[in-house]
Amino acid sequence: MPCSRTYIGGAHLDTLTGQLAQRRDIVEMSDSGELCKGLADDVEVPMLSKLRRQLVGKGSHRRLVYSVDFGAHEGAMVNFLDHYDAHLVIFEKLPDGVFADPFELQHFVERKVFVDVAVFGDANLELPTALSNGSSVEIHFDLRRIISINCNLVIEMPLHARYPPLDASGYATVEFGSADLFLRYRKKDIHSGSCLWVINNLKAAPLEKAAWRIPCGDEAHIGFVSSITFLSALVCSMSIVLASLIF
Repeated sequence: MPCSRTYIGGAHLDTLTGQLAQRRDIVEMSDSGELCKGLADDVEVPMLSKLRRQLVGKGSHRRLVYSVDFGAHEGAMVNFLDHYDAHLVIFEKLPDGVFADPFELQHFVERKVFVDVAVFGDANLELPTALSNGSSVEIHFDLRRIISINCNLVIEMPLHARYPPLDASGYATVEFGSADLFLRYRKKDIHSGSCLWVINNLKAAPLEKAAWRIPCGDEAHIGFVSSITFLSALVCSMSIVLASLIF
């Protein structure tokens, strides 16, 4: 992938829809000088030892927590990072009814928790589930930081629930599928403007589905709630009018 491209999300979404062949900038490399010197060499890429994910928190605002472990290959990771700049890339396709706030995630970049982050898809945070489209989140993490923490990494992604459709049960359940993890790397001693990132799929084992039960309204209560809302608005409006006339 050209270094001028910041995110792999667009091309990765194309692979999920079978359109990767149309993305020439990521699947084809020139046989001239476009391929960075050294990237064609055999590279011992660190393998993922363990990956866990859980949904934590209560209510409509929760966190998706990833525990990433390279500990079984710590020596290989140290040697690899001596010669390469590398980022761990997590790509999470969010289920309908859940969204990530791009402004909130950008604060993690400003605090240098993440190298970069992007949200693809529906960016309207106010829409209910029935009117919104799906979205995905891409997080970049600098792997140099994991050497000091024994190659064990914990990453948190804040998520929020949209207003779900009405349901007699009082809850709507959304499930998260498996995330995709990639290693993005390039040689350290190259000019950043004229090289390619190598994208390596870490091929993490499928994760257990995380389920989120989101409270929703009951259609049987529509009449009662609408009446109370209308009466409350009417009383408040009349109070304002009377107060303005008297005072």
